Amino acid sequence: MSTYVVLTKIRAAAEKTLTQNPDRLSEINAEVKRLGGKIVLQYATLGEYDFATFIEAEDNAAIALIGAEVSSLGTIRSTTLPAIEMGRFEKLLSIAPYRTEPHAWQTNLWARIVRRVGRYWITDKHVQAYCQPFDISGRENLKGFKGAAIVIANHSSHFDTPVTVSALPEGIRGKLLIAAAADKFYGSRKKRTWWYSLFHGTFPVHRGGGTKQLEYPMALFKKGWSILIYPEGGRSKSGQVQRFKHGVAIMAMQCKVPVIPVYIDGLRNVMPKGQREPRPAAVNARIGKPVWLTDAASVPDGTTMLENAMRELAGIPPHHAHATASAPIAEPTMASAGSSS
Repeated sequence: MSTYVVLTKIRAAAEKTLTQNPDRLSEINAEVKRLGGKIVLQYATLGEYDFATFIEAEDNAAIALIGAEVSSLGTIRSTTLPAIEMGRFEKLLSIAPYRTEPHAWQTNLWARIVRRVGRYWITDKHVQAYCQPFDISGRENLKGFKGAAIVIANHSSHFDTPVTVSALPEGIRGKLLIAAAADKFYGSRKKRTWWYSLFHGTFPVHRGGGTKQLEYPMALFKKGWSILIYPEGGRSKSGQVQRFKHGVAIMAMQCKVPVIPVYIDGLRNVMPKGQREPRPAAVNARIGKPVWLTDAASVPDGTTMLENAMRELAGIPPHHAHATASAPIAEPTMASAGSSS
């Protein structure tokens, strides 16, 4: 959970209503709770804003959804500020700079050819060596599929990416890029950041999020490219499917692209979290049918649809839909969607 400071100003037209019905503030707070937020502290303030509220929410996408829904009530206008603990802030100050802009050339024809030629040594060779046997099922679900998509996979190992990419048919794999944590793969101390962009097909994603993070994927979708994201936001220690972040649903709904779920089983035996060297083990990749979120009533409902599609592939019971009313599509954050972490 992340903490946010929400500064709110009562709209002039609503001041009389609040005076006559003070419980209206409690109703607004109840709405925040219904949308998944937790109010930690709340103060009335003097000056430009009337209230300062400290709210805990899952991520940037979740707080954006809360802000959009509450603002639609017409009672208040608000400004939301992410809050960072001082200890964590001091650590952030010590982090070396990293590249945040993708390499513009990585979608050029020559880069695609080089990536295709080097595929065996960069990816396939290692998958063949450590995934023994490597079984792939569900490719028939993508028969005839064309165009852009968001590929999602469960995240339990650093080996997830090469296995997921290897499981996909060439029609998707040939035009697929991978969202990667900028501070991990594109730090200034790494002299070969171009290597990841060229041979692994990654592009940097800032963990802090922000709507700017969506600009590059949106441009890729328009050109028929697909991207790979881990909606759990980080590697699972237990190996079980974790709750999804809202980022993928927001992006799929806003960009109107389908989501292809891929469930990988067995990689915790190949390279679990904390282990640096892989070891051979049986691996199974199951590809689901593309999921369109055109029928999703809200972002949380879309997230539930995607999570249940993954849980179905994993053979585990689905989650019930979030009890939320229809909500507008909030501004997405790529870091909430998840990255190679």
